[in-house]
Amino acid sequence: MKRTKAMIRWFGNQELARKLIIINFILIVLPLSVMGYFAFSRFAQALEQKVGDYQLQTLKQLTLNLDTYMAELDRLTLMPYQYEQIIAFLESKREQGQALTLEEIKELNSFVSQVFLNGRIDIVGVSLFGESGASYVVLPESQYVTSYKLDENAQWLRNEQGGSGQSTFITTHEIQSTSGTIYSVFSIARELRSFDSGKKLGYIVIDVDPKVIHQILSQVTLGSREALFMADQSGAMIVGKEASTRPLEDITALLGNEADEGVTHSTISGERQLVAYVTSPITNWTTVGIVPVSELMKDSLIIRNSIMLFGIISVGLAMLMSVFLAFRITEPLRGLIKLMRKVERGDLLVSFPVKQWDEVGHLGKAFNTMVSKLSELGYLLYETEIREKDAQIAALQSKINPHFLYNTLGSISMYAEVEGNREVVRMTNNLSKLLRYSLSSQKERVNLRDELEHVKGYMTIQKMRYEERIEFQLDTDDSLLDCTVIPLIIQPIVENAINHGIDKGAGSGQIKLSCKIDQNVLRIIVEDDGIGMTEEQLGDIRRMLQHTKDIGGRTGNGLLNVHRRIVLHFGENYGLTLESMPYQGLKVMMTMPAIKEKPFIEEVAVHA
Repeated sequence: MKRTKAMIRWFGNQELARKLIIINFILIVLPLSVMGYFAFSRFAQALEQKVGDYQLQTLKQLTLNLDTYMAELDRLTLMPYQYEQIIAFLESKREQGQALTLEEIKELNSFVSQVFLNGRIDIVGVSLFGESGASYVVLPESQYVTSYKLDENAQWLRNEQGGSGQSTFITTHEIQSTSGTIYSVFSIARELRSFDSGKKLGYIVIDVDPKVIHQILSQVTLGSREALFMADQSGAMIVGKEASTRPLEDITALLGNEADEGVTHSTISGERQLVAYVTSPITNWTTVGIVPVSELMKDSLIIRNSIMLFGIISVGLAMLMSVFLAFRITEPLRGLIKLMRKVERGDLLVSFPVKQWDEVGHLGKAFNTMVSKLSELGYLLYETEIREKDAQIAALQSKINPHFLYNTLGSISMYAEVEGNREVVRMTNNLSKLLRYSLSSQKERVNLRDELEHVKGYMTIQKMRYEERIEFQLDTDDSLLDCTVIPLIIQPIVENAINHGIDKGAGSGQIKLSCKIDQNVLRIIVEDDGIGMTEEQLGDIRRMLQHTKDIGGRTGNGLLNVHRRIVLHFGENYGLTLESMPYQGLKVMMTMPAIKEKPFIEEVAVHA
C-alpha cells in the first residue's frame, strides 16, 4: 500500500510532458503486448489444431489406401476355396517330407501361380499347411518345400485358433530361402475350413514384400522432420517411413488408447511432438504420424517475428511521436512558466502570445489579463500614494498653524460665553473638534466610535445652521463601536444627503444613520427623505462608481471618494450601493469587513 502511494506521489510530481509520455506508454505498449501475446497464442493453438486435423485426415486417407491394398491381399487368402484339388490336398494325411505326385505338383504350382499373378510382384511367398500334415511352401528364389511345419507357439496361430476364420495380418518378420538369403516380409494368414462340415482344414499364409507399404507411405509428406510408421496392437514396428529416428518405447504408450483415431501431444526425446494416429479396422494396425511442433510452427514463428518487428517499429515510432507531441503540447506551458517567473521578479511588461483558443490559449489570455490587472493596480496604488502625498501637502499648506485656528476658535467661544451666547459656544466647540479630527488624524484606520462622534459633532453644527429643518437619528449597537473603519467616510455621505437631498427640497427632512453586522460584513446605512434621484441619475452614479478609477477628491463628489477609498482598502467586493426613487429619498449603504480591534488612544490625547 505504501509502495503504491509512493508511486502515485512520484507520478504526481512529474512534469506534464513526462506524465503524457508514461501514460501513452501504458496505453500503447502494454495493451498491444498483451493483445499480441494472446492473439499469437490463440493463433498458434488454432494452427496446431488445423494442422492436427489435416494430419489426421491425411492419415485416414493413407490408412484407406493401405486397407484397400490389404483387402486385395485378404481376398487372395480365399482362393483355395476355388480349387477343389487344393482343399483335397489340405485334407489328405501326409507324413513330413512325403513326396508329391506329379498331378499334385501341377495343381499346387497352378494355384501358386494364380496367387502370384493376382498379387503382382508384391507377393514373395505362399504357404499351405494342412491339418493332417500336408504342407506346400514356396519361398523366394526356392523350389517348393514340403517339409515345413507350423510353429504352434506363433502369436498369429493362437489368434487364428481362437478366432472365427478371419484373416490375420502378421507384422514384419524375416524368412530364409533355401539358398540362405534372408528376406523381410509381412504376412497374411487365414484358417481354412470345410464348407460342408465346418471342419478345420489348415492354413494359408501369404508373405508380402514391405516395400509396397513403404511406397504408399512415401506418397505422404507431413513435414521435413516427420516420422510415419505402422505398428501392431502391442506396439511392435511393422514398417515405417522414418522409424529409425523415433524410439519405440516413447510411442508405444500412445497405441494403447482405446480410440481408433485422434490427435495428441507428446514429448519424445525431450521435444514436444504433434502425434496423429489412425487404427485400421482391417489389419488392426495403427498408422502413426509424428511431427515436431517446432517444425509445424516455423512458419508461424516467422510470421510472429515479422509481426513483432513491425510492432516494435510501429510502437517505437508511436512513442517518438508521443514524446514529440508531449513536448510540443507542453511547450506553451513551459513558456508561460518562464513568463510567470519574470512576473514574480516584478517584470510586468510581459505578454503571452495566444496562437490558438484551446485550454492553453485561454490560460494565456487569463495570464495576460492578470498581468494587465497587476499593472493597473500597481499604477492605481502608485497614483493613490501620490494623491495621498498631495493631500498631506495640501493639508499642511491649509493648516499653516492649526494651533492658531484652535486658539482663535477658543477665544471666540470664550467671548461668546462672556456675552451669554450659548449657540455660538456650542458651534465653535464642535467646529474645533471637527477641525482637530480632520487635520490631526494621520491614522489609516479608526474605530467606529470616533467616526460616529465626528458625525455627531458635524450634525450638531448643521442642526444649528438649519434650525428645525433637519432631524438626525442614530441607530447602532454598542458592540459595534470597536469595529475599525476608514476615517472620514460617514460624514461625506451625511453631507451629501444634506446638500443634495434635504437642502434642495422644501420643508424639513430626516437623516437616519444605522450600523449593523451581517455575515461578518459591517453595513453602515445613511438614509434621507429628500428629493431622491430619477432612474437615469441613479444609473449614471452607479456606472460612475463601478467604472471610474478616480478617487473623486478634486471633483467634490463625496460618494465616489468614499467608494474608491473602500475599494482600494478592502477590494472590489465592498464599497457603496445606492437605492432611490424620485421624491422618496436616497439610501446609501457602505459595506466593509467587520474587523474589531481594541480602542487605541494615544497617551498624548489622553493627557491633552
